[in-house]
Amino acid sequence: MKTYQEDSSIKARKEEIDAKLAKLRAAMAQEGLAGIMINKSNSFSWITAGGDNICTRYTEGGICTIFVAKDKAYYFCANIEAQRMIEEEYLDQLGFEARVMPWHENLTQKFIKEIVGDGKVASDTGIPGTVDASPIVLRFQRVLCDNEIGRYLQMGKIFSETIEGYMKTIRPGDTERAIAGRLGAKMWENGLEGVLFLVASDDRIYKHRHAIPTNKKVEKLLNVSCNARYKGLVTKISRTVYFGKLPEELKIQHQKTIDIENKLVAMTKPGVDDIEMLEASKKLYAEAGYPDMWKEHHQGGPQSYTNGFYLITSESHEKVQLNQVYGYNPTITGTKSEDAVIITEEGPVFVTYPVYFPKLTSAIDGREIIRPGILEIE
Repeated sequence: MKTYQEDSSIKARKEEIDAKLAKLRAAMAQEGLAGIMINKSNSFSWITAGGDNICTRYTEGGICTIFVAKDKAYYFCANIEAQRMIEEEYLDQLGFEARVMPWHENLTQKFIKEIVGDGKVASDTGIPGTVDASPIVLRFQRVLCDNEIGRYLQMGKIFSETIEGYMKTIRPGDTERAIAGRLGAKMWENGLEGVLFLVASDDRIYKHRHAIPTNKKVEKLLNVSCNARYKGLVTKISRTVYFGKLPEELKIQHQKTIDIENKLVAMTKPGVDDIEMLEASKKLYAEAGYPDMWKEHHQGGPQSYTNGFYLITSESHEKVQLNQVYGYNPTITGTKSEDAVIITEEGPVFVTYPVYFPKLTSAIDGREIIRPGILEIE
């Protein structure tokens, strides 16, 4: 089976960037564009092979802009940011030419004029006088190269170990907010950034699909759903612990939830319209004894440099492509399953997986897969 390893060397990243620039320039030629501006953090990470232009977290835009012209690629930033872009983001070594402006002057339009004259320009942040670059840039983000798959799997390893190792330490009496806070700290320590924290305990698991952490103290049952970002790539995970002897009914329901996800993953193959997975989920819930449960929560969709490009519905669906990532999240009130999967030539590869949690073994197209059970803590 093919193996994927993250290669963070300048050489490997530059090769990845050059391939992406070639795709962008081909699209520019088709659209009659002289240049494309990339500022949104997800797209900046994509074009720089894992770079980071975020200063204020949880905002779309960043403090450095990539400008792709027909023959060169540039980065625009204020003098405040320039040194870090050189020393820590390595933009000069990665082939981008600097255009630095004083922090108190916006010279972006001047730079563009100098580079492309009156040529047509696209931007991903809606700069006046430009057309929308998002349809072009996001289309390319959906399909991963080998090095991006390597980064995804490296993130999955770190994320799986971090969240499961931490959840083993949680005890009754811990508050949901404290749980989220300590998990966030562990993630930062290990090179991950948390972009979503859902923490539900006991009755809140049954009441809310998206349970924002509160000051409620954990008693018997806890579910944590978290999305992490690593060098721009985002993935999701859900894990559940039970304090005491796990009730057989809950164990069976969790297995049914896992089975639904496994079957959706088995169907996710290049060329298949992902609306088929939504339609299949309706039948799978009914077979599990919950015919209307699919209406209570979305079933997920494709992801990569975002939590999700779209949720699969009758209005939003597309054909699966090789090297895409899909994140399904079936839920039966009280249980949830969530581990994203990469669609490779050899079949689906889960990004996250059980490390310290019980391992539930099954098969997809003859290949063994291991999924997480509910962790019992006595």
